[in-house]
Amino acid sequence: MSDNLKHLALRIRNELPEIEHTLKRAMEGVKRAKQTGDNYYLDGVALNLHSFYSGIERRSSESAS
Repeated sequence: MSDNLKHLALRIRNELPEIEHTLKRAMEGVKRAKQTGDNYYLDGVALNLHSFYSGIERRSSESAS
């Protein structure tokens, strides 16, 4: 494996827990919005989903390069 691929794999491994945490927070926000009827939780969900997809997009872009 080349040094570039090793470096990319390390960065993916390091960022994966943050991406997983962001997704869990989004799922919890949906759950709370349903439980309480408070749609303000959905604002947080939208922000967390944006972070999740941005993280995935960064890793996909780096993988393609």
